[in-house]
Amino acid sequence: MSSVILPLFKPWVPEWLIRVSIFLVLLPALGIFALYFSNGAETAGYYGMEPADVQYSVILMYAMLVAFLPVDDRLVKYMKPRPYLIIGAVMNTLTCFICASSRNISVFMICRFIQGVMCAPFCSICLHMIFSRLRTDRARVIGYSVFYGSLQVSIPGGALFCSWLLHYVEFNHLFYFLVLLEIPGILLILLITNNVRFRKKFPLYQLDWPSAVLYATLLCIAGYIFVYGQQLNWFSNPQLRWLLLIALSSGLLFCVRQFALKRPLVNLRLFRFAGFRNGLLLLIAYYTFKGTTGHVYAYLQGVLQVDPIHLTPIWLSNIAGIVIGMVVASRLVLNQTDTRWILGNGFLFLLLFHIWMYFLFSRVAGTSQFLVPMWIQGFGTGALFVPIVMYVVGTVPAAMAGSVSFIGIAARFTGFCGSLAFANYFQLYARSIHYNKFREQFTDINPMREDVLEQFRQHFLANGRDMATARQLADGAAKHLLQEQTGLRASMDYYAWMIIGLSVLMTVIIAGPWVKQQVLRPRKAFTPY
Repeated sequence: MSSVILPLFKPWVPEWLIRVSIFLVLLPALGIFALYFSNGAETAGYYGMEPADVQYSVILMYAMLVAFLPVDDRLVKYMKPRPYLIIGAVMNTLTCFICASSRNISVFMICRFIQGVMCAPFCSICLHMIFSRLRTDRARVIGYSVFYGSLQVSIPGGALFCSWLLHYVEFNHLFYFLVLLEIPGILLILLITNNVRFRKKFPLYQLDWPSAVLYATLLCIAGYIFVYGQQLNWFSNPQLRWLLLIALSSGLLFCVRQFALKRPLVNLRLFRFAGFRNGLLLLIAYYTFKGTTGHVYAYLQGVLQVDPIHLTPIWLSNIAGIVIGMVVASRLVLNQTDTRWILGNGFLFLLLFHIWMYFLFSRVAGTSQFLVPMWIQGFGTGALFVPIVMYVVGTVPAAMAGSVSFIGIAARFTGFCGSLAFANYFQLYARSIHYNKFREQFTDINPMREDVLEQFRQHFLANGRDMATARQLADGAAKHLLQEQTGLRASMDYYAWMIIGLSVLMTVIIAGPWVKQQVLRPRKAFTPY
């Protein structure tokens, strides 16, 4: 008797329910990633850690996701999706309960490590489910837009959700809500799917665990150096020198193994394609210029004293820009618009955002002034991602396309870490430079200093303070003003460098092919004697 091959989804399930179920499965994975990154101050306060520790917790989870995805690809081919998804949900639930009940930083970091590993099955299973429903090139472009659009929206969306939730509940209750978010998606998937595999079972022989360990070591140490480098004075610190040596050794051994093995964990031979290398550089640049909104939110909350719940219009504006940018970009890609034109205009929007923000930094501003620039930033980031991904995928042969996503997410990780390192540099080093410059000018012999102090004293005297208290409060207010101004100057310098970098990148994208053509033309015409 011939065996009957069951489809993944049951025949009675409508298409809209399938899409809703896939989104609900993906939602907890996005939420657990965005939770700490968009609520750094609350996380640092709850666990008693430094802001850099919160950043590294995000990097650690991201690094483990990147390192485990190649292994996860083999596990998805070996296991059925339903039990694999249940394992991921159980592990995520356990780590959430541990994070909610413990304030130990080491325990928290271990949980982040595990959550990074368990995020991989959620993302890979959802991707397989999405693309199992898409048969045409048009549908695949839309699938990329929906999946990666959800990733882009997760940060502002997570910040929006958590800010309202934290207005009414304690921080540790966020973990319980993340557990509750898992339940509807898991139950729906168990209800509407058959217990079948995505494809024919592929055994786990020759699974390269040593390479996965080397890869994870390299990424975790690289993230640590990026986050703590400026704080520890880079490689003048012996700890960072030893970590760099371990990272370089791990990276070298990893590369040697990939070229020596018949079935490598990640196919590094893709780097021989020039278009692929250029696409990865674009991904790194994209994530570097995309991750600059942290200065905006720090300015709004630190200088303008805007409560997180009142940042809702700004987050909604940014989300609207991302969604519209994704829709416009997908239409342009489907109409086969020149990729260089899409990229040039996308980076132009990011350039406009940085220029606008450069002139917005001031001690006096309103949140309404940030709605348009944050929409522009969202539109630029939304319009760029899918064209870059499609360009990277299209530069390699179809037979080698399996490893593109693994190397592509590593490039995104590199850009993300680079953006954090660059921001930390300006928060620490550039800030101290401006602080020293202001202190050199703001001295007792400067008449402006006495005028500022007198204004503060009169303000406090008018509020009923005595002279001695008014003097003390005036000195404290002057120091606070000095710190605000140094922070503003450091942020302006940061955005100035981003403007320069975007200008150079746009010049390369627009004029690069023409310059290359002009350089190659004389070579072709040249006839040696």
